[in-house]
Amino acid sequence: MRTSETRDKRLHLGASAAMFAAIIFAGLLAQISRGQTRSDPAPPSESVTAPVQFDVVSVKMHSPENRDSRMQLLPDGVRLSNLALQDLIVQEYGLVLSDQIAGLPNWANSERFDIEAKVAGADVAAFKKLTLDQVRAMGRPILADRFKFASHEEKDVRPLYALVVAKGGSKLQLSTLSSDDRDARTGLIGMGHASSSNGAGMNELTARGVAMDRLARVLSQQGLGRVVLDNTGLTGRYDFKLTWAPDSVAADPNPTDTSVPSIFTAVSEQLGLKLEPQKGPLPVLVVDHIEAPSPN
Repeated sequence: MRTSETRDKRLHLGASAAMFAAIIFAGLLAQISRGQTRSDPAPPSESVTAPVQFDVVSVKMHSPENRDSRMQLLPDGVRLSNLALQDLIVQEYGLVLSDQIAGLPNWANSERFDIEAKVAGADVAAFKKLTLDQVRAMGRPILADRFKFASHEEKDVRPLYALVVAKGGSKLQLSTLSSDDRDARTGLIGMGHASSSNGAGMNELTARGVAMDRLARVLSQQGLGRVVLDNTGLTGRYDFKLTWAPDSVAADPNPTDTSVPSIFTAVSEQLGLKLEPQKGPLPVLVVDHIEAPSPN
């Protein structure tokens, strides 16, 4: 990977970490959807190459005074702020949950980094056409170069949920998001709160131009304790809203309080989809070597 002599490698490893609870959701806002489905997450050993490489890479220790966290897809690269290395590995290797990584030291989750990587001006047009797997492949040399990261893949049979179309059929509407919209590459997902008719607090997800593999990733982060795989066979991009009960109810497939819908009921009634419990092999990334960057 080509790197600039002017890249800033200033790091301070003794800084305290800011809270980073929203990192996975923020990361999803920066993903490129390929408009196709797959039966399992992209395996870490999958051979993917990109036609371009990052020309300038900056890695800095995140200032604990700044609590902002984001993962942005830029026209000429990526910008990651307040990022734990564990979360970067999850993104770059196409994993869903952090427990799909084995052997990480504690600092890989506690220390936070700001990373910015850009392609050369001549490569911007090509970068805009890359698939998600290709963008991920561009980021892996950053791990190898700056963190001396090496790993191998193993498979582990685990409980999971398969996202499938319910018997009554999908209720999803094709997206009205214009292909000229600045967010057309990634789609938009917003997480917020709403109130039910009886005043109970509700979780609310609003999506525009979102593919089903991305919805599956979001659902995996909602306290279900399992990876959700997209087995819908739906290849389009959709606009939808999903509203469900707070986390204390969301992960219960048979809740006693039925005044507000669990996430299982909401997915079925509002989207025409279903979360089916299954077991299956999932990729697990085993860390062979990793180093904390040296301060200077």
